[in-house]
Amino acid sequence: MEEGKCTVKPWDDKNYPEKDVTKDTMRCRSASTAINEGEYCDVAAGSTFSVHMHESGPTDRVISESHKGPYMVYMAPAASNGEGNVWFSVLDEGWNPDTDVWGVDTLIKLNGKLDIQVPPTLAPGQYIVRAQVIALHEADRVYGEDEDAGAEFFPSCVLINVSGTGTEVPPGVAIPGAYDKNDPGVHFNLWDDATSYEIPGPAVYKFGSGGGAAATNNTGTPSVIASSPAPSSSSSSSGSSSGSSSGSSSSSSSSGKSCLSKRKNKRGKGKRGKKSRRNKVREEM
Repeated sequence: MEEGKCTVKPWDDKNYPEKDVTKDTMRCRSASTAINEGEYCDVAAGSTFSVHMHESGPTDRVISESHKGPYMVYMAPAASNGEGNVWFSVLDEGWNPDTDVWGVDTLIKLNGKLDIQVPPTLAPGQYIVRAQVIALHEADRVYGEDEDAGAEFFPSCVLINVSGTGTEVPPGVAIPGAYDKNDPGVHFNLWDDATSYEIPGPAVYKFGSGGGAAATNNTGTPSVIASSPAPSSSSSSSGSSSGSSSGSSSSSSSSGKSCLSKRKNKRGKGKRGKKSRRNKVREEM
Protein backbone atom coordinates (compact mmCIF):
# COMPACT_ATOMS: atom_id res chain seq x y z
CA MET A 1 0.00 0.00 0.00
CA GLU A 2 1.33 3.42 -0.73
CA GLU A 3 0.59 6.58 1.16
CA GLY A 4 2.86 8.63 -0.86
CA LYS A 5 5.42 5.89 -0.91
CA CYS A 6 4.33 3.26 1.62
CA THR A 7 3.90 -0.30 0.33
CA VAL A 8 2.90 -3.32 2.41
CA LYS A 9 3.04 -6.89 1.18
CA PRO A 10 0.62 -9.57 2.40
CA TRP A 11 1.69 -12.09 5.03
CA ASP A 12 1.33 -14.93 2.57
CA ASP A 13 1.65 -14.66 -1.20
CA LYS A 14 1.65 -18.32 -2.22
CA ASN A 15 -0.52 -19.50 -5.11
CA TYR A 16 -2.70 -22.05 -3.39
CA PRO A 17 -6.30 -22.01 -2.17
CA GLU A 18 -7.91 -22.81 1.14
CA LYS A 19 -10.88 -25.17 0.91
CA ASP A 20 -11.49 -26.24 4.51
CA VAL A 21 -13.59 -23.42 5.98
CA THR A 22 -12.95 -24.67 9.54
CA LYS A 23 -9.19 -24.01 9.48
CA ASP A 24 -7.54 -21.02 11.16
CA THR A 25 -5.64 -20.39 7.92
CA MET A 26 -8.97 -19.35 6.39
CA ARG A 27 -8.28 -15.95 7.98
CA CYS A 28 -5.16 -14.91 6.12
CA ARG A 29 -3.57 -18.11 4.77
CA SER A 30 -0.69 -17.45 7.12
CA ALA A 31 0.67 -20.21 9.32
CA SER A 32 1.58 -17.58 11.91
CA THR A 33 -0.97 -16.79 14.60
CA ALA A 34 0.65 -13.43 15.34
CA ILE A 35 -1.00 -11.83 12.36
CA ASN A 36 -1.23 -8.43 14.02
CA GLU A 37 2.56 -8.09 14.11
CA GLY A 38 3.81 -6.75 10.81
CA GLU A 39 4.46 -3.76 8.62
CA TYR A 40 1.69 -1.26 8.12
CA CYS A 41 0.91 2.01 6.41
CA ASP A 42 -0.77 5.05 7.94
CA VAL A 43 -4.11 5.94 6.37
CA ALA A 44 -6.39 8.75 7.54
CA ALA A 45 -10.08 7.97 7.92
CA GLY A 46 -11.85 9.24 4.83
CA SER A 47 -8.76 8.87 2.61
CA THR A 48 -8.17 6.10 0.11
CA PHE A 49 -5.72 3.28 -0.35
CA SER A 50 -5.31 0.65 -3.05
CA VAL A 51 -5.20 -3.11 -2.94
CA HIS A 52 -3.39 -4.90 -5.77
CA MET A 53 -4.14 -8.54 -6.57
CA HIS A 54 -1.90 -10.61 -8.84
CA GLU A 55 -0.62 -14.14 -9.05
CA SER A 56 2.66 -14.79 -7.32
CA GLY A 57 5.76 -15.39 -9.37
CA PRO A 58 6.87 -14.09 -12.76
CA THR A 59 3.46 -13.17 -14.11
CA ASP A 60 1.29 -10.11 -14.49
CA ARG A 61 -1.91 -12.12 -14.56
CA VAL A 62 -4.47 -11.15 -11.94
CA ILE A 63 -6.34 -14.45 -11.89
CA SER A 64 -7.44 -17.08 -14.37
CA GLU A 65 -10.60 -16.06 -16.22
CA SER A 66 -11.97 -19.54 -15.51
CA HIS A 67 -12.04 -18.82 -11.76
CA LYS A 68 -15.44 -17.15 -11.70
CA GLY A 69 -16.69 -16.05 -8.33
CA PRO A 70 -17.07 -13.15 -5.91
CA TYR A 71 -14.54 -11.01 -4.14
CA MET A 72 -14.97 -9.53 -0.70
CA VAL A 73 -12.97 -7.44 1.75
CA TYR A 74 -13.19 -7.53 5.52
CA MET A 75 -11.51 -5.57 8.28
CA ALA A 76 -10.84 -6.37 11.94
CA PRO A 77 -9.11 -4.50 14.77
CA ALA A 78 -5.50 -5.69 14.81
CA ALA A 79 -5.53 -5.99 18.60
CA SER A 80 -7.91 -8.93 18.21
CA ASN A 81 -5.33 -10.85 16.19
CA GLY A 82 -8.26 -11.75 13.96
CA GLU A 83 -9.75 -14.00 16.64
CA GLY A 84 -13.40 -13.93 17.70
CA ASN A 85 -16.38 -12.06 16.24
CA VAL A 86 -14.29 -9.19 14.90
CA TRP A 87 -14.45 -9.32 11.07
CA PHE A 88 -16.80 -6.88 9.36
CA SER A 89 -17.36 -6.54 5.62
CA VAL A 90 -16.56 -3.32 3.80
CA LEU A 91 -16.73 -4.35 0.15
CA ASP A 92 -17.86 -7.16 -2.10
CA GLU A 93 -19.07 -8.00 -5.57
CA GLY A 94 -20.73 -11.19 -6.70
CA TRP A 95 -22.58 -11.73 -9.96
CA ASN A 96 -24.54 -9.37 -12.22
CA PRO A 97 -27.41 -11.22 -13.94
CA ASP A 98 -27.82 -8.56 -16.62
CA THR A 99 -24.23 -8.58 -17.86
CA ASP A 100 -23.09 -12.01 -16.60
CA VAL A 101 -20.16 -10.28 -14.88
CA TRP A 102 -18.61 -11.75 -11.74
CA GLY A 103 -16.44 -9.98 -9.19
CA VAL A 104 -13.45 -11.82 -10.63
CA ASP A 105 -14.23 -10.33 -14.05
CA THR A 106 -14.15 -6.88 -12.47
CA LEU A 107 -10.75 -7.56 -10.90
CA ILE A 108 -9.34 -8.59 -14.25
CA LYS A 109 -10.81 -5.53 -15.94
CA LEU A 110 -9.19 -3.28 -13.33
CA ASN A 111 -5.85 -5.08 -13.68
CA GLY A 112 -6.06 -6.28 -10.10
CA LYS A 113 -6.23 -2.84 -8.49
CA LEU A 114 -9.05 -1.47 -6.38
CA ASP A 115 -9.09 1.90 -4.65
CA ILE A 116 -10.77 1.99 -1.25
CA GLN A 117 -11.80 4.86 0.92
CA VAL A 118 -11.50 4.21 4.64
CA PRO A 119 -14.88 4.88 6.28
CA PRO A 120 -14.72 8.43 7.69
CA THR A 121 -16.46 7.35 10.93
CA LEU A 122 -14.20 4.35 11.60
CA ALA A 123 -12.48 4.53 14.99
CA PRO A 124 -8.71 5.12 14.84
CA GLY A 125 -6.26 2.28 15.38
CA GLN A 126 -4.59 -0.55 13.54
CA TYR A 127 -6.76 -2.82 11.38
CA ILE A 128 -6.20 -6.03 9.50
CA VAL A 129 -7.52 -5.75 5.95
CA ARG A 130 -8.49 -9.17 4.62
CA ALA A 131 -9.22 -9.39 0.89
CA GLN A 132 -10.42 -12.54 -0.79
CA VAL A 133 -11.59 -14.19 -3.98
CA ILE A 134 -13.75 -17.32 -3.95
CA ALA A 135 -13.32 -19.38 -7.12
CA LEU A 136 -16.38 -21.52 -7.86
CA HIS A 137 -15.25 -23.73 -10.74
CA GLU A 138 -15.14 -26.82 -8.48
CA ALA A 139 -17.88 -25.72 -6.08
CA ASP A 140 -20.60 -27.92 -7.56
CA ARG A 141 -19.28 -30.61 -5.17
CA VAL A 142 -18.86 -30.14 -1.44
CA TYR A 143 -15.34 -29.98 -0.05
CA GLY A 144 -14.17 -33.50 0.80
CA GLU A 145 -16.37 -35.21 -1.77
CA ASP A 146 -13.32 -35.83 -3.95
CA GLU A 147 -9.78 -34.48 -4.06
CA ASP A 148 -10.68 -31.51 -6.27
CA ALA A 149 -14.09 -30.73 -4.82
CA GLY A 150 -15.05 -27.50 -3.13
CA ALA A 151 -14.91 -23.75 -3.53
CA GLU A 152 -11.41 -22.28 -3.55
CA PHE A 153 -10.81 -19.44 -1.08
CA PHE A 154 -7.89 -17.09 -1.73
CA PRO A 155 -7.61 -14.73 1.25
CA SER A 156 -4.67 -12.52 2.13
CA CYS A 157 -4.14 -9.79 4.70
CA VAL A 158 -2.30 -6.52 5.22
CA LEU A 159 -2.21 -3.99 8.06
CA ILE A 160 -3.21 -0.33 8.03
CA ASN A 161 -3.06 2.23 10.81
CA VAL A 162 -6.15 4.47 10.72
CA SER A 163 -6.06 7.97 12.15
CA GLY A 164 -9.03 10.23 12.74
CA THR A 165 -11.79 11.09 15.19
CA GLY A 166 -14.34 8.42 14.32
CA THR A 167 -15.94 6.21 16.94
CA GLU A 168 -17.42 3.27 15.00
CA VAL A 169 -16.11 -0.26 15.29
CA PRO A 170 -18.71 -2.49 13.64
CA PRO A 171 -19.83 -5.81 15.10
CA GLY A 172 -18.26 -8.71 13.29
CA VAL A 173 -18.16 -12.43 12.60
CA ALA A 174 -15.56 -15.06 13.36
CA ILE A 175 -13.20 -16.55 10.78
CA PRO A 176 -13.28 -19.50 10.77
CA GLY A 177 -16.99 -19.60 11.48
CA ALA A 178 -18.38 -17.16 8.92
CA TYR A 179 -18.71 -19.86 6.25
CA ASP A 180 -20.07 -23.37 6.07
CA LYS A 181 -19.15 -25.76 3.26
CA ASN A 182 -22.87 -26.19 2.53
CA ASP A 183 -23.65 -22.46 2.30
CA PRO A 184 -25.36 -21.73 -1.03
CA GLY A 185 -22.58 -19.31 -1.97
CA VAL A 186 -19.90 -21.91 -1.19
CA HIS A 187 -21.54 -25.05 -2.57
CA PHE A 188 -22.68 -23.61 -5.90
CA ASN A 189 -22.95 -25.12 -9.35
CA LEU A 190 -21.41 -22.63 -11.73
CA TRP A 191 -22.21 -24.91 -14.65
CA ASP A 192 -25.98 -25.09 -14.32
CA ASP A 193 -28.60 -22.41 -14.96
CA ALA A 194 -28.89 -21.15 -11.40
CA THR A 195 -31.32 -18.31 -10.85
CA SER A 196 -29.50 -16.55 -8.00
CA TYR A 197 -26.19 -16.28 -6.20
CA GLU A 198 -25.69 -14.98 -2.68
CA ILE A 199 -22.24 -13.99 -1.49
CA PRO A 200 -21.41 -16.00 1.65
CA GLY A 201 -20.52 -14.31 4.90
CA PRO A 202 -21.66 -11.02 6.41
CA ALA A 203 -23.27 -8.21 4.43
CA VAL A 204 -21.34 -5.02 3.80
CA TYR A 205 -21.63 -2.94 6.98
CA LYS A 206 -23.54 0.34 6.75
CA PHE A 207 -21.56 2.97 8.55
CA GLY A 208 -23.34 5.87 10.23
CA SER A 209 -23.22 9.57 9.58
CA GLY A 210 -20.97 10.23 6.61
CA GLY A 211 -19.66 6.69 6.65
CA GLY A 212 -19.70 3.76 4.29
CA ALA A 213 -22.88 2.79 2.53
CA ALA A 214 -24.34 -0.54 1.63
CA ALA A 215 -23.23 -2.04 -1.60
CA THR A 216 -24.41 -0.95 -4.95
CA ASN A 217 -24.81 -1.78 -8.58
CA ASN A 218 -22.50 -4.77 -9.19
CA THR A 219 -22.31 -4.04 -12.90
CA GLY A 220 -18.72 -5.12 -13.40
CA THR A 221 -17.32 -1.72 -12.46
CA PRO A 222 -17.26 -0.96 -8.74
CA SER A 223 -19.67 1.80 -7.88
CA VAL A 224 -18.42 5.01 -6.37
CA ILE A 225 -19.65 5.39 -2.81
CA ALA A 226 -18.61 7.10 0.32
CA SER A 227 -16.36 4.59 2.02
CA SER A 228 -14.90 1.13 2.28
CA PRO A 229 -11.89 -1.14 1.61
CA ALA A 230 -11.18 -3.57 -1.21
CA PRO A 231 -9.75 -6.93 -2.17
CA SER A 232 -6.65 -8.87 -2.64
CA SER A 233 -6.26 -12.51 -3.25
CA SER A 234 -4.21 -15.41 -4.15
CA SER A 235 -3.73 -18.03 -6.68
CA SER A 236 -3.41 -21.41 -8.16
CA SER A 237 -4.52 -24.68 -6.72
CA SER A 238 -2.17 -27.36 -5.60
CA GLY A 239 -1.85 -30.97 -6.68
CA SER A 240 -4.35 -32.10 -9.25
CA SER A 241 -6.76 -29.42 -8.21
CA SER A 242 -7.63 -26.67 -10.63
CA GLY A 243 -5.45 -23.85 -11.84
CA SER A 244 -4.65 -20.36 -10.74
CA SER A 245 -6.39 -17.60 -8.98
CA SER A 246 -5.19 -14.23 -7.83
CA GLY A 247 -2.04 -14.84 -5.84
CA SER A 248 -0.29 -12.07 -4.02
CA SER A 249 -1.72 -8.79 -2.96
CA SER A 250 -0.33 -5.56 -1.67
CA SER A 251 -1.97 -2.51 -0.30
CA SER A 252 -1.13 1.09 -0.91
CA SER A 253 -2.60 4.39 0.05
CA SER A 254 -3.53 7.04 -2.47
CA SER A 255 -6.16 9.58 -3.20
CA GLY A 256 -9.17 8.93 -5.34
CA LYS A 257 -12.59 7.38 -5.46
CA SER A 258 -14.02 4.88 -3.06
CA CYS A 259 -15.28 1.64 -4.48
CA LEU A 260 -18.14 -0.47 -3.30
CA SER A 261 -20.15 -3.11 -5.01
CA LYS A 262 -23.17 -5.26 -4.45
CA ARG A 263 -23.47 -8.13 -2.01
CA LYS A 264 -26.56 -10.11 -2.92
CA ASN A 265 -26.95 -10.68 -6.58
CA LYS A 266 -30.00 -12.47 -7.76
CA ARG A 267 -28.95 -14.32 -10.84
CA GLY A 268 -31.64 -13.70 -13.37
CA LYS A 269 -31.51 -15.82 -16.44
CA GLY A 270 -28.05 -17.25 -16.43
CA LYS A 271 -26.21 -17.77 -19.67
CA ARG A 272 -23.09 -19.66 -18.63
CA GLY A 273 -22.19 -22.27 -21.18
CA LYS A 274 -22.40 -24.93 -18.50
CA LYS A 275 -21.07 -28.47 -18.86
CA SER A 276 -19.17 -28.09 -22.10
CA ARG A 277 -17.56 -24.96 -20.70
CA ARG A 278 -16.60 -26.79 -17.53
CA ASN A 279 -14.74 -29.38 -19.57
CA LYS A 280 -12.89 -26.58 -21.33
CA VAL A 281 -11.89 -25.10 -17.95
CA ARG A 282 -10.56 -28.44 -16.79
CA GLU A 283 -8.40 -28.64 -19.93
CA GLU A 284 -6.93 -25.20 -19.11
CA MET A 285 -5.87 -26.14 -15.60
